[in-house]
Amino acid sequence: MHCRNLRDSEGFTLIEVLVAAFVLVVGVLATLTLITGANRATAATQSREAGVNLARELVEAARGITYDKLSDTSIDAQLQAVPGLQDTTLGGIYQIRRRGVDYTVDASVCIMDDAKDGGGSRPSGLSFCSDSGPAGTADKNPEDYKRVTVKLTWKRGGVTRTATQTGLVNNPGSATGPAVRSIIVVGTPAPYEITSTNATVPLQLTTSSKPTTINWSVDGSVQPTAPTQSGSTGLIWTTDWNVSAVDDGPYLISGEAFNQYGVSGPTRTETVTLNRYPARAPARVAGGRTKFGTVEIEWAANTERDIVGYQVRRVTDNTIVCALATQKLDTLCTDTSPPAGDPLQYEVVAYDKAPVTGVPRAGGATTLTVTTGNTPPNAPVLISATTSGGTVTLKWKRPNPEDPDPGDGVEFYRIYRDGTLLSNRYDRWYDNGPNVTWTDIATGGLPHLYWITAVDKSYLESAFTAAVPLP
Repeated sequence: MHCRNLRDSEGFTLIEVLVAAFVLVVGVLATLTLITGANRATAATQSREAGVNLARELVEAARGITYDKLSDTSIDAQLQAVPGLQDTTLGGIYQIRRRGVDYTVDASVCIMDDAKDGGGSRPSGLSFCSDSGPAGTADKNPEDYKRVTVKLTWKRGGVTRTATQTGLVNNPGSATGPAVRSIIVVGTPAPYEITSTNATVPLQLTTSSKPTTINWSVDGSVQPTAPTQSGSTGLIWTTDWNVSAVDDGPYLISGEAFNQYGVSGPTRTETVTLNRYPARAPARVAGGRTKFGTVEIEWAANTERDIVGYQVRRVTDNTIVCALATQKLDTLCTDTSPPAGDPLQYEVVAYDKAPVTGVPRAGGATTLTVTTGNTPPNAPVLISATTSGGTVTLKWKRPNPEDPDPGDGVEFYRIYRDGTLLSNRYDRWYDNGPNVTWTDIATGGLPHLYWITAVDKSYLESAFTAAVPLP
């Protein structure tokens, strides 16, 4: 029988243990730093979200205040009387606490004289907005509406942050003036949907008493041709709305009547929907293959107001790339798995609402051909990167030459933040000048790294600039 000698197992030395512990500590500290930064960013985001929501809540509360009582000197007291918007301080500044943050409220009210119906007098004691229409004599009732502005200020991480929201409160008119009782489309039952391709839409306004003059407006814009009296009562007025150059979609038709003293009564507003034509084909369709192996297709949003969405089809193999149900009104479609063949053809179709039924209806289509026979543009040349007051400003030179392909060039730039992946795309910047300046105003007070690329007409991107070093 042969015996085998057993050897003692060798253990770790003290130096090896110390090195392993040091590596572990470094890793833990790095992880804690990332977690701390993420928590700080989350807290800042939550405080801003709460601030914006509070500002909106204050504006909506102001809309519920009686118009005559809504003034710059009384708005704070009026808002503090609303449940949930009480002042958390005893005297002094107006503050509201939300999510453990104290928000200082600065609310103001001013009167707007809309320039669309001309300017009116500026009686003493009335606070007109600085950007209101100029004073004049054309508008007998210059107090068109009041603008409420709510600015919130708070501190987070030692940095003062703000959020501002504004809202408009319409002037309901005087009870002593003639009221507009109704607005109808002659020959069309309510709800008013116009499918006829006639150049004009006949309107009829009815008032409570005989007015001296009547103004009518489309989406707040007073029309140049005043209504004319119909019949002998003086209560019925008619006019024609010229829609020959107007896009399809819903419009607000309003009427306001004045007596001999220039006093107007309550106004009336009706929605009139134009639905005469299918949607036009999308314009300015562009796109191409990207450095991430996808194809991006973009276009300008249709100007018709009844557009419900778009659909993109890859004509090459009759594949719906971006369906109407998911694409909706977004004007960017990404083909995440395009075939390798060349060329590829895509079709972008706009959809509106069919008359009466309101179901989606396909309209015009625009095609785009994507090829690979192209060279990316040259990369931009960085000049400087500066920080100031929580913002970052980058400056770079337009590449020269711009693109190796004749007739091609830089269409726009992409800015990537904190990485060079598709998910790190942060902004798009258009500038045709030789020197370009771009500013990041939403840094959140945190440090970031930036990369820049130039993009040509075929959506090919240049090489990345080096990571931008910040001072």
